[in-house]
Formats: sequence, structure tokens, C-alpha cells
Amino acid sequence: MKKLVLITLTSVSVLFAVMVVFNLQAANGSKESKPTVSGTALPDSIHKFVQRACMDCHSDDGNFMAKGKVNFSGWDKYDASKQMDKAKEICKEVSKNSMPPGKWRKNNPDKLPTPAEVEMICKWANSLQK
Repeated sequence: MKKLVLITLTSVSVLFAVMVVFNLQAANGSKESKPTVSGTALPDSIHKFVQRACMDCHSDDGNFMAKGKVNFSGWDKYDASKQMDKAKEICKEVSKNSMPPGKWRKNNPDKLPTPAEVEMICKWANSLQK
């Protein structure tokens, strides 16, 4: 019994220490220390498409893995170079029908990108410059 209590207390202490360290880094601005040049907001036509077909997963409230690839909630915080790279990757993925993924496609057939929207996304992606 004593061993179980000791293990539990140790685990809680380690977890607490990790939380304190990460909060201190955020409070000290360690992630914000590099000056960045913000990019631009999404054009209205792209924004409407993203709202319909992407934000379920690629937003602050979305899937952890998906928003790690691209998070449209913070798109305007990406610098211009990162926006260009992400936009080209988006074009590639929607062109291959890799995005949205199969399960989402099956559950949301009315929200799938049309060929015209895929073309619009790729034209927009190719128009971005570093």
C-alpha cells in the first residue's frame, strides 16, 4: 500500500513539474521570441471553402494531428513563406483527393471540394510568392 501511495505521489509531482515548466516557457514568451512577419489573411473565396471543408479538423478546435499540419485558425500568424508552403501542400493534397480524408468524405459528401474549387485552391496557392 505504501508503495502505491509513493508511486502516485511521485507521478503527480512529475506531472505538476512538467506543467509548471511548460507554463513558464509560455509566460516567458520563449515561443514568441523570434520576430515574425505575419502573412496575409485568406482570400474570401478560399476562406469560404476552408470553412466548409477544412475547419472541422484544421482549426484550434479540430483534430490534434490535423491542426499540427495546418491550423487555419492561425493562418494569418504564419509568415508569408510558411503560408506559401502550406498552400502548395494543400493544393497537392486536394488534387490527389487525399484531403479531406476518406472517412470525412463519406460522412460529408455535400461538403466535398468540387473540381472548380480544387482548381481555385491551386491557382491561389501558385499565386503566393515568398
